[in-house]
Amino acid sequence: MIGLAAAALGATWLLLGTAREGSRASSAAPTGPARPVVVALGRLAPSGELRALAAPFGAGDARVAEVLVTEGQRVPAGTPLVTFDNAATLRAALQVAEEQLASRQAALTQAERNVSSSQAEGAAALARAEVAARAAEVEYQRWAALVDQGFVSPAAADQRRAQRDEAAQEQRRARAVVARHAGDGAGQPDLHAARRAVAVGRAERDRAAQDLSKSVLRAPGEGTVIAIHARPGERPGAAGILDFGDTRAMTAELELYQTDVASVRIGQQARLRSPALTDDLVGQVVHIGQLVGRQQRVDTSPAANLDARIVKATVALDAASSARARSLVGLEVRATIERSPR
Repeated sequence: MIGLAAAALGATWLLLGTAREGSRASSAAPTGPARPVVVALGRLAPSGELRALAAPFGAGDARVAEVLVTEGQRVPAGTPLVTFDNAATLRAALQVAEEQLASRQAALTQAERNVSSSQAEGAAALARAEVAARAAEVEYQRWAALVDQGFVSPAAADQRRAQRDEAAQEQRRARAVVARHAGDGAGQPDLHAARRAVAVGRAERDRAAQDLSKSVLRAPGEGTVIAIHARPGERPGAAGILDFGDTRAMTAELELYQTDVASVRIGQQARLRSPALTDDLVGQVVHIGQLVGRQQRVDTSPAANLDARIVKATVALDAASSARARSLVGLEVRATIERSPR
């Protein structure tokens, strides 16, 4: 009897232990008990993530005027994808800025010619004033000598002195004019003002050209238009205008249960399955995240843990698998990865 009781007690503990292990397995994997492989849910995505492209910064409340691409179209970097209805206004502003710049450049050319002419005229006037000043000085000295000798009255010499002083004043005036128009750089006031006006005009033209670029959404790199969310006449919403990504190389973004992270290593092979695929996709683990977060993808099994904690990982598909997966962006997949020994 004692032996039978002991056997019954042992069987009870065995059943309890098995139940505990099954409970742990159900919280660490989408379905079923623990397996020799790590099972994770994920989705297919282009290498470098799927980008949701919005209107250019500063486009304001512009609406879509024309969509220039179609879903699935592959485009090189810089290709115009969408135009907006603010293009006409911004193009007119650019034209005004270009006309203003042309006007200021013409004013600068005129100022350069005026300064050159003024410099020539000033030099000639100074030469005449210097000749007249020397002649007036000689004349005054002659009359002053005659006054000393008593041949003429002092009043006559005073008149010649006034003429000499007037000629000297005219000479100083001519030198001031020459100095005002001297040089052709920052020291020349008229040219300096005209050149600064041209510089301001160029800056305004460049700003208007930059504003015009806000009327076109261009491809940020080589890639494929995955989905279009806005049509002509619509204002872009929170989802952006279109989804864009480089599908030449595809990846799978997985959610590893936190209890499985220690069993996964960079470089391990992963196989991806989905009812939409006739054959498995194959790739290698290339990244394992450092942050534990809440599960976002849930298994359809009734026993699935809906509040599990996960770590994100990335699997890079090989060339053949990428070619098959590039038209299935966002497809939900189930990944299996052989457990790495701890």
